[in-house]
Amino acid sequence: MFVDVAYAMGSGEGNGGGGIMDFLLPFVIIILVFYFLIIMPQRRQAKKRREMLELMKKGDTIITSGGIRGKIVGFKDNDQIVVIQVGEGIKLEVVRTRIEVVGRLPGEGGMEKKRGLFGR
Repeated sequence: MFVDVAYAMGSGEGNGGGGIMDFLLPFVIIILVFYFLIIMPQRRQAKKRREMLELMKKGDTIITSGGIRGKIVGFKDNDQIVVIQVGEGIKLEVVRTRIEVVGRLPGEGGMEKKRGLFGR
């Protein structure tokens, strides 16, 4: 009985069993969608952030990831540490990678960004 069923199913030749392209095409499409919707924009965002951090200079105002706002007064340790002034005679040292926004402080005409992470 089982032998009859096996012969009836055939060997797969000539009945449109499909090729490897039918199997791989959905995976290729999913990989392309992930690349264009996730990976490529993330790389672009990382590049803008890297450029923003490289273009910082003395006199720029910044906001750190902790929300501290101040003006850059100097750099230390091969420019990896940024010295900011947050008030009269109050200076803080901040790691460069912890800076989120390079812009203007509210007392200088609003918090309009000169350079920011998303280019807004």
